[in-house]
Amino acid sequence: MGKKIVVVHGGPRKKGNTRAITKITVDSARKHGAKVDEIDAINLTFKAPGCIACFKCQESEEYKCIIDDEVAAKVATLPSYDVIVLSAPIYWWSYPAQLKIFIDRIFSLIKLKGDDHISALSGKTMALIATGGGELENNLNLLEAQWRNPADMMGCKFLSSLYPDVLPEEGFLTKNPDAVQKAKEFGRLLAME
Repeated sequence: MGKKIVVVHGGPRKKGNTRAITKITVDSARKHGAKVDEIDAINLTFKAPGCIACFKCQESEEYKCIIDDEVAAKVATLPSYDVIVLSAPIYWWSYPAQLKIFIDRIFSLIKLKGDDHISALSGKTMALIATGGGELENNLNLLEAQWRNPADMMGCKFLSSLYPDVLPEEGFLTKNPDAVQKAKEFGRLLAME
């Protein structure tokens, strides 16, 4: 049986380079036997823009945000996957705001027990597909750290596929044979996790 992968899209541009290169990765993962679901974080409805620090999720035995909205419902599905992939362009040294709403709610999948962190995602693989108009240093590596650090804290393996120096024109990455091959290989790697 293949790996269960979920890709959380955070790129607001439906025909942007991030979504285009992610599609190649997803197609490759499926070709290599993975079952891949996709969540478009950009279109999820929410009652609160992110975590409101109520800590109600910490008072419950469930790994679930207490805010009853579509974001919380989708975040609650993450523990059912083997691999959780964020797909995002870098916006002002971070994730697009629409994706950050989703990321902040992942706090509900962790229980703080003194100095210990118990997570419903422990043992999973967290991955990042990211594009940026600048270089890796002080740019995409910052975005990568924002997903790698929580992955480490939760006891998850981490993988990334970063695409620096991407021009904003539609199809820029998909016209680059090296980028396409890198995306295909990353899809194969995710399927084998």
